[in-house]
Amino acid sequence: MNNRRDFIKKAGMGIAAARVVGCTNSQSQNVSKIESSEDGYSTAGTIKAHRKMEKVQLKVKAPLHVPYNSQNTPEEKGSGHNFFRSEAFTHNPFTINCGGISGSPIIMDTNGKFVGFMNSYGFENSVFSFDGKETLTVQVPEGQELFIDESGKGDEAWKAYNTVMMRRLRFEPFKEVPKFWTDVEYCTWVEQKMLSKVRKGHFKLLSHDFIKTYIEKINEFGYPKGKLTLDHGWGIFPDGSIESGFGSWHADPKTFPDFRKTMGLITDNGFTPGLWIAFPKVHHNSAIAKKYPDMLGDWRSTAATKPNAERWLNPRADIYEYASEVIHRFYKMGVMKFKIDMSYNTKSDMIFIHKELYRAAKDIDKTIEMEFHVPDIFFAKHADVIRTNDIWINDDYDWKSRVKMHYEVTRKSCPGRGINLDHIGGNNTPGINEATWLEHMDLYHGKTGYPLVSVLPHYFGKTCIEKTGDFLWNYDKGTKNIISDFYL
Repeated sequence: MNNRRDFIKKAGMGIAAARVVGCTNSQSQNVSKIESSEDGYSTAGTIKAHRKMEKVQLKVKAPLHVPYNSQNTPEEKGSGHNFFRSEAFTHNPFTINCGGISGSPIIMDTNGKFVGFMNSYGFENSVFSFDGKETLTVQVPEGQELFIDESGKGDEAWKAYNTVMMRRLRFEPFKEVPKFWTDVEYCTWVEQKMLSKVRKGHFKLLSHDFIKTYIEKINEFGYPKGKLTLDHGWGIFPDGSIESGFGSWHADPKTFPDFRKTMGLITDNGFTPGLWIAFPKVHHNSAIAKKYPDMLGDWRSTAATKPNAERWLNPRADIYEYASEVIHRFYKMGVMKFKIDMSYNTKSDMIFIHKELYRAAKDIDKTIEMEFHVPDIFFAKHADVIRTNDIWINDDYDWKSRVKMHYEVTRKSCPGRGINLDHIGGNNTPGINEATWLEHMDLYHGKTGYPLVSVLPHYFGKTCIEKTGDFLWNYDKGTKNIISDFYL
């Protein structure tokens, strides 16, 4: 075997049909060297850039599957169409915004032809460009490598890519996990929205009594115990605005006079406490920004640049110390699961933040569950669980397509990590009824991952209560398989 790297062996046509064009060094016109090994993978090859820049051209058939592309138009709201592209585009999958959910830096065409980036080095100039017809041009900077499989095996090529990338990025798939990670989960978010009577009222509804009532209803329905996560609204808002809560991770003393007591209430009822925290955003009036201004990063956390808007966390600041302080504060109260949200900035920034958040949590207790919503192979090492991210159910849109695509992108882009089947019934309370609830839940039947209930089903009738109970208990008494096995 070649000692330099453990590369994939090419076979058949393999990479031979790929063309290298547009070299920046005119003195070197040869096709990039294909390095092979005897590692047993037999359908793919790699291209390694040996000059400052190369462009590799592939003949492809649209639509192209682009799992990293979570950006969508208003017309696509509620669908999964943004993950498929037939029109011309130019994307850098390393610098694109994460959005709601953003997968690995790969492209697969309709016939199963597969190409994926293999290095983070040179990410600034690693670009996919499709002409809208039949040519995909991949810009490969010096130090970058491509995994290409033209055999048409599609998902098998993706699995092979995942296997190589796990070894390359030095992480092992989970074989065993702490028992509570596999439990069903309850999250307060959509329940808050259901009970809100005024715009943005759901951010200020959480309280000790809210949690007490929520637990009582779960117990009344006879549902299995599991994790119970407090979502957005448990913390303080220093200047009164919702935005000032980003970076102010202290429980609101008005609604939670004794937060430790609330965590004890959850534990005493047989649940594992969890907290939603939007670490990637920070506001200039937040507690952490007042104490450590260097935490303030890019303004562009909202559509328009506003002096009073929340900002992105500075990915070059001392995030580890910040995260350690916050996570340990609540860990001492019994919190064992953290739902990290708002990772919507560019991937090249988010990966630094995820890495430090994860390291901070694991240095406190390796059994803490850290959940994120960016299922990218380059992020997988820095996560325990990836959520499929809640769906905006609206019958004016193909929301079922979005459910399926969020699941597929999560399962295929984050191998060896857990999956949270997020928010049964969806996130759009006006769109939830008995029919949509049952349809959504059925889409999760038999899927890898643990189910999450947010809004409780009694609003939608007795049938929803009973069928949800059957679904949760069937999962709870079953194998509880939550780990994606999408690799060879």
